[in-house]
Amino acid sequence: MNTVRVALAFSLTERYVLILMALGSNVLLARLLTPEQIGIFSVSLAVIAVAQVFRDFGVGSYLIQEKNLTELHVRTAFGVTLLIGATLFVSVWLGASWAANVYDEPRLISTLRVCSFNFLVLPFCTVSLALLRREMKFGHLAVVNVTATAAGLLVTLACVFRGMGEVSMAIGSVVTNVCTGLGSWAAHSRRAVFLPSLREWRAVARFGGQSSLSGVITSVSMDANDLFVAKILSFQEAALLSRAQGLMSMLNRDVMAAVRGVALPAFAAAHRAGEDVASQHQRSIASFSVIAWPFYGLLALYSLEALRLLYGPQWDAARPALAVFCAAGAVMAVTGLSPTLLVAVGRIDLVFRFDLVMQPLRLALIVGAALVYKDILACAIALFVVACISVPVFRWMRGIALPAHKSRIISTLGSSFVVVFVSLLPALLQSGLAGIWRTDPLPLFSILPILAITVVLWSATAIAVKHPLTNEKLFCTLTSWPGRCWRGLAVRMRALFR
Repeated sequence: MNTVRVALAFSLTERYVLILMALGSNVLLARLLTPEQIGIFSVSLAVIAVAQVFRDFGVGSYLIQEKNLTELHVRTAFGVTLLIGATLFVSVWLGASWAANVYDEPRLISTLRVCSFNFLVLPFCTVSLALLRREMKFGHLAVVNVTATAAGLLVTLACVFRGMGEVSMAIGSVVTNVCTGLGSWAAHSRRAVFLPSLREWRAVARFGGQSSLSGVITSVSMDANDLFVAKILSFQEAALLSRAQGLMSMLNRDVMAAVRGVALPAFAAAHRAGEDVASQHQRSIASFSVIAWPFYGLLALYSLEALRLLYGPQWDAARPALAVFCAAGAVMAVTGLSPTLLVAVGRIDLVFRFDLVMQPLRLALIVGAALVYKDILACAIALFVVACISVPVFRWMRGIALPAHKSRIISTLGSSFVVVFVSLLPALLQSGLAGIWRTDPLPLFSILPILAITVVLWSATAIAVKHPLTNEKLFCTLTSWPGRCWRGLAVRMRALFR
């Protein structure tokens, strides 16, 4: 358990740093580039999103979960990813002109072709990164990923200042992946140069087939905003929707990615040892929900202020969609670790079936909303509807995977709801008095005291209701620190007046 906590601490620290870097990058790029330029790059990423899924073919997860990993397995994994990467590079390079014709935007050609070089680089990253994760070396991973991201950001900004527009972000992505590959290879203790092989391709294909198909379905659905909204509405509308969803996804995507990276090997090890993995999963849901819900609540209540602070007034039109996305994010916080649990207990087939049904439904609702209502708010509502449907579906699947376990999701989330409701009362009051749909943002100096009160109420209520998170050592350390500070200040004051 201590090993898992240390790994999670490194993983979360890495994510927090990357989130801050991403925020800084978005703030700068939102002011240096136009919404149209950012929209073109977003569409470029969406066009190659399906190819991005195939490039890994589940090789990383395969290397992590393989019980008897040999050098031949590693060589085969490298050979498979190298073959797929080369194929995808050629496909994207040749298909760039076709994509530009579909969207009637010639600038897509250059961004797509620059992004295609990632497929040649990523095979060299996949194996080293997976081996580091298998060995739980998350400290090494944190250093590698933060350094590579910083290098990519610096190159992106340099290219922007040279007037290279949307291509700047594509070049930065390639630099990030090159640095990741070199850094992960250098961080690994063996530093071996594996020769590609295909001898164990059947084992890789058995695991990667369902994983890749599930990823393709999810990728197409997730990128519906950029692929279809840009075509049906405009590049600017696609950029507004993408920016709103991206701001909401910071927690669900970035922080949960760190948690899932540690949770998968931890759940799998507990399952192999015959421990109650379902109870561990429920405690994880309780801990994450009590953190995620206040984040989404504050972001929804101060959506105008967040957009204005981070991106400037040209992105104000994304505000209604952002508020709805926050509601969807709060719902998805409940199901965020469900796929991880299913894979850990060997039921990747259930994850595949879920994606096979739910992701096309999500795609159909978003595209239908764009066609019928011609509005990005309708697209955001479609995502919220699918998020709500996913909760009972995942609960049903957990019952199939772990039939002996009785789900206690309502009681698990009850204490989280109480903590969140009490802690958000000051923000609700301030936002309500100012007007929920206000057009002028509240001044930052009036929001900061409310945020401080929210943190105090959140901590006090969590302790009062004995929330499961309060049993964690990190929570105890953080909440005891203010008390120590006050006691130390009191001692100094008494000494001063003696």
